Amino acid sequence: MRKIFLQIGATRDGQNPYCDVAKRDGYFTVLAEMSDFVDYQSLSLSLPFDLIVRLDRPENPWDVMQACLHAGMLEHPRVVLAGFEAYNASAGRVREMLAGPDAPATFIPLDKYAQRMALKKASPDFPQPEFRFFASPLSILDAQDALIYPCVIKPVDGGGGLGIWLIEEKSQLSVVVNKLINTVNYGGRGFSGFIVECWLAGDEYSLQGVVHNGVPQALTCCQKVVEQHRDKEGAIGFYESGHVASSAEILPPSFSRMMTFCCETFGYRQGAFHIDFIVVEGVPHFLEMGFRLSGMGVVNLVQEVTGINWAEVSFRLEAGEPLSKLVFAPPRAVGQLRLRQPLQLRAAENWIAEHQQGALLPSLNLPALNVSQRSSLYADLTRHAGILATFRLAANGRDDILAIFKQMTAQSVKVGSDMLCAG
Repeated sequence: MRKIFLQIGATRDGQNPYCDVAKRDGYFTVLAEMSDFVDYQSLSLSLPFDLIVRLDRPENPWDVMQACLHAGMLEHPRVVLAGFEAYNASAGRVREMLAGPDAPATFIPLDKYAQRMALKKASPDFPQPEFRFFASPLSILDAQDALIYPCVIKPVDGGGGLGIWLIEEKSQLSVVVNKLINTVNYGGRGFSGFIVECWLAGDEYSLQGVVHNGVPQALTCCQKVVEQHRDKEGAIGFYESGHVASSAEILPPSFSRMMTFCCETFGYRQGAFHIDFIVVEGVPHFLEMGFRLSGMGVVNLVQEVTGINWAEVSFRLEAGEPLSKLVFAPPRAVGQLRLRQPLQLRAAENWIAEHQQGALLPSLNLPALNVSQRSSLYADLTRHAGILATFRLAANGRDDILAIFKQMTAQSVKVGSDMLCAG
């Protein structure tokens, strides 16, 4: 009987690390994804899966199961993983259905609001921004006099920075609410709710790691480069442009405590994870946890910095194999910065020519298409298209790379609401 690996959702960065591992391990590889997105991504790259199962709603586990049966998949997949954040809960539910009623409880990824509430219940003093939940954009507008400004609005089940806005003062709220009313989630569906949280000023980080039998191991710690862009209506959005990664073999104690507390509180005992947080006056404040591999080429950064194949370790844990001893490479820092604007690209080209260091990596070159705001592709087009190149730079320390990346992102211009940008 053949071994089957089922990936729900294509990666948005064009990398297919799980598929690469599965093929090396002798699996028949299957991708379940929207037809529109398969056709769109196929304009730029050849998807390496043995079988592509097309369906309208990859976020619905029942639809995934039915589509696989209709495609002739009579054997149950041995490994089921999500290739993209929007389909992570679906992958958990599919694993639950395949395990059967007598199996131990299957972990189902929590959305952003559920994470915040679980942490608050477990430890009311655990550092995280003050937050409130709202079921709809209009209900946020109704509460405008009760909000604390500046604040950040984010969907609880979005991805790639979709629908995240900074509100500096109350007068900006109605513009953002109107945008959210007209913003659809991936696949053209609606959001299931929103968090409004107090804005914190600090340095943003993320940890990448794996957890096995409830014991987490961080692989890398990335400091992020986050750009703010004000559109022609004055609304301020965020774009996560860069990551500068260094080894997390030895973590600051406060980072390690946060990582362990999150895994314990959420009941996450096996698999890949990343944790986003912001450091304010030396204290890490939790933002969100992803129960999966990071996108945006971070998988490559992890391997360059540590010598460890993050996807391989995660895949084999899901396949039921024991965790091998992780051997870290000598310390170094590697950064990647995604360039969206011609001014940034020229600045990077000039820096490389002058210093004879670094490289520009070609972009996936996803085409910019004109689609309606209700299109199943609209979220992908506004968050994952339009990258001109990626500036890669290695050094002994993280600070040098960050300083150079900030020079690149200083070459920014205002972004109109009709411009396609990647998050």
